[in-house]
Amino acid sequence: MTVILCSENAQPTSTISSMAVIRLEPQTCWGVVGQNFMVNINISNVVDLYGWEFKLGWNATILDAVQVLEGPFLKNGGNTYFTFKINNTLGYMIVDCTLLGDVSGVSGSGVLTSAIFYVKTFGECPLDLYDTILVNSTEQSIEHIAIDGYYYTSVHDVAIIGLVASSTQVNVTVENQGTHTETFNVSAYYTRLADPLIGTQTITLTKGENATLTFTWTPPFSGRYEIRAEASMVPGETDLIDNVRTIIIQVEYSASNFRGQTANSFSLNGFYIIAGVFLMLSAIIVPKAFQNSKRMQSYISPSVLKPKSFDDANYWQALMIRQLRIL
Repeated sequence: MTVILCSENAQPTSTISSMAVIRLEPQTCWGVVGQNFMVNINISNVVDLYGWEFKLGWNATILDAVQVLEGPFLKNGGNTYFTFKINNTLGYMIVDCTLLGDVSGVSGSGVLTSAIFYVKTFGECPLDLYDTILVNSTEQSIEHIAIDGYYYTSVHDVAIIGLVASSTQVNVTVENQGTHTETFNVSAYYTRLADPLIGTQTITLTKGENATLTFTWTPPFSGRYEIRAEASMVPGETDLIDNVRTIIIQVEYSASNFRGQTANSFSLNGFYIIAGVFLMLSAIIVPKAFQNSKRMQSYISPSVLKPKSFDDANYWQALMIRQLRIL
């Protein structure tokens, strides 16, 4: 076979459209670590193809070639001789095929061969199609164009890369660290006495894209809060550690921002204040005569019937308990 020089320099449009093309299909392919994937080497616009040969190179640290299968295109012209050699150490293969006997070549488009690869690790690399040879039935070279392919390892991976919070809002920065466009949920929580959900938003990110989402919230009390942001798992994702991020913040309420507390919190505090004032007033106005009554004695032990002083804690505590039981 005679080696054909394949040039990708600019050619007249009419020449390119009529020229034979040998290419990888799909031109961009992907695989999953620990699994196989297959790529075809196709021919198009060829006339009287009797034999072909090519070399295909790849990154040997990422991929291993497992098998090479003859395609159906050249078999349309008769019996064929097909052979290949794989070198996984250097990362290349040599594949060739020819018709047998005094027959005409095959014209048109189709699959010359299929190559099966095993994905060893994450990464991406060109699938370099080079030293391509096409000959016709008169052993003449067929001018053609060779088009390479490209491989990348398929990764589904979303991550929370930033989390900032204040007493009014939570900013969560998320990133798509995989190789596919993903749609997923991002949630923000706070933890104090319970674990209520601040909110959930749905976002779509393309490969390598990130965005910051803002969640508005109102802390019910002053104190330390744990803020947690979670990105939901996307199909096929294995790296889940960075789907959750937490920070600790301190929230303080002053007289100026006390109104910022929730209505439920304000009502509960008001109830305690009113109840305390009522009990104190009730204890002060209770007639001393009732202290010796049987009814009083059923609620207060004899040792605390009379206060030793205004600061006698036992007396006031017993009197408050009595008032609550009467109510």
